[in-house]
Amino acid sequence: MKNDEELIEASEWPWDDVVDVICAGAGPGALAHAICCADHDLDVEIADAEISWQTMDSDIAAYLESMTEDLGLEGTPVRDLELTAVRAQPVPVKADRRATIEPFFGSRLRDWSVRCIASPFGVIYSQVPDIMTPMRSESETVRVAVLGDQRSDADRPGLALAQWLRQQADARDIYGARGTVLQRLIFEHGRIAGAELATPERTRLVRATEGVALSIGPLPAEADWPVQTGLPGGAQVALVSRTASRFGRVELLYSL
Repeated sequence: MKNDEELIEASEWPWDDVVDVICAGAGPGALAHAICCADHDLDVEIADAEISWQTMDSDIAAYLESMTEDLGLEGTPVRDLELTAVRAQPVPVKADRRATIEPFFGSRLRDWSVRCIASPFGVIYSQVPDIMTPMRSESETVRVAVLGDQRSDADRPGLALAQWLRQQADARDIYGARGTVLQRLIFEHGRIAGAELATPERTRLVRATEGVALSIGPLPAEADWPVQTGLPGGAQVALVSRTASRFGRVELLYSL
């Protein structure tokens, strides 16, 4: 594998830094992905300023349009602030080459993508991360990366989880300069190679060898998080996705 200096020299862009993953956006979905990557020994750069549908850079807008053009969205999606749960169990390893292949449902994948876009816990990947393991839910196979145990009896569990994620990021010391802004995405050879990141002090070109993860929209105000009841205790916090999807979301994980 090339080292950072070789990657910079081989590129047409004057990169200032090289990391594995850039996680951008104010939503807790991008922060959850940063935590997950850090736990897998990946080097993470966080740009935690809000990415707005209305004011985003044209390159970012074009990229998101290409990712969502087949979802039937009209304008900015309606935000869904409710925390959701999934029940799943590990998928047993099958040595039989004749094992049945699970059928693919395009409509189900589109519904999942829309749910991720609408949630502050959602995240959009430029490159599908190889850090999740398959699990079987009640209806389909999902891909899961467990972030830890969170036991909260708060009446606004979404707010409690967002605060828990910030604490987990602080504990891992993965924040750089707070308020870092994603100015634009940088493309090379037809794919996202990195991003231009800015703070009040300086602007940097940062290459991301394992992709960029985006969380779109503002971080909800504390009073905006809905009151939810009926979520059982004993949950794990997990980043959840679907096979062949570039969308993920933080959900509470329970055993089947």
